[in-house]
Amino acid sequence: MAGDWSDLSKRVARGVAEVRKATGSELVAESMPVALAGRVPAGPVIQHRRRRGDDTHRFVLILPFGEGEVRVELGPQDYAALTREMVRFWNEQGEAAMRPPAPTKEDDV
Repeated sequence: MAGDWSDLSKRVARGVAEVRKATGSELVAESMPVALAGRVPAGPVIQHRRRRGDDTHRFVLILPFGEGEVRVELGPQDYAALTREMVRFWNEQGEAAMRPPAPTKEDDV
């Protein structure tokens, strides 16, 4: 009986390994931890992943949302466009973008 379970577990492990080869993705690189929306502990906000099945590269944007997170998968072209837009924003805003928002009169009430 023990031999049957051992054989079954080996076959299941081989099947899982084959599925992992054909599907899913592997982590290539990720950003340094960043505290978004005041979250502590901070975590990575961008992951560079490679899909095994079709050998394509994707970028995953990880954004905090409530108690969880939202993961947005971007292709290389979309990631490059997002990066260009972020750089343009920082160049236009300069020091103003670095300062915390000033409280408004509505916040004081």
